[in-house]
Amino acid sequence: MPTFKLNGAEVELVPQERDSFSWLASQVYRRIHEGPPLPAILTVFAHEGITTQGLAPTDHRIQAILWTLWQLGIGAATVEGEGTARQAKWERGQHENIDGKPVQDLFAEECLKDGRALACGLMVAAARKLRINGNDVDVKISNLELLTAQAAEVEKRRKDPSHDPAMAAAAYVAELLSGGSDQNDLRLRAAVEIAADLGIRSMLVDAPTRQLRIDGFNEQAALAAAFFQNAPPEQLKAALTRVQTLNRMAEDQSRMIAQQAAGAGPKAKVAQAMVSPGSAAPGSAASRGTPNGPSFKPRRRA
Repeated sequence: MPTFKLNGAEVELVPQERDSFSWLASQVYRRIHEGPPLPAILTVFAHEGITTQGLAPTDHRIQAILWTLWQLGIGAATVEGEGTARQAKWERGQHENIDGKPVQDLFAEECLKDGRALACGLMVAAARKLRINGNDVDVKISNLELLTAQAAEVEKRRKDPSHDPAMAAAAYVAELLSGGSDQNDLRLRAAVEIAADLGIRSMLVDAPTRQLRIDGFNEQAALAAAFFQNAPPEQLKAALTRVQTLNRMAEDQSRMIAQQAAGAGPKAKVAQAMVSPGSAAPGSAASRGTPNGPSFKPRRRA
């Protein structure tokens, strides 16, 4: 078994159940955009667990934290100082970790019990962006109450339960933008998070006409979102299949629009480049049912 050096003491890492990492996810997920880098957050968690709460290094919570640090490529970490002067420091190890590994492989069943899936999911969630009209918008974490309320608004815009909710989420983002919302609007912030959780990577929005087109889907973000919703292994596979299917649809539609626009005048090109949420173009993600087309369920947070 590998070992991790915490505050100078060697701790043997032993296999854990997924529940331990689910607990850690509930503690860490909401903090990943609060300032300190992820290794610092995890190091302080482990330090406080042992020094303040009196947990043993073998406790499943400490083990989950150290496994996650290990999978991030870190082999040793320390906390120095007290109070506001406290600093977390860490050193990279020479061991194999998630660096450079295909994200899809890191959500396999065997990766759920050794921290690889959690480490990967946190890295993906921390770096998510949604491209709207060519501009990247950072995806921030909303509180559960706000997210639940905006998920209900998205579901209201899902006209047919057999259709994938991604188009309803995109339609809600477009609706908020057309109403003048900006990134200071918490409703838009939550709507963008929901859209990203459903795998949307890029979309075009014509605010005056409230028309939109989903340009592409992010397989990594969709997998991470399913993991944080505690989806079992078979549902993780279904989540990947769903977003791969939607990506193919989006790519097919983009090619069709490009071919149509190539032979049209300037005004027609603009019209052909957008799709109205209320009347989706044939072949678009909104106009077809998809495998296991899910309703969005906000993640539980501790």
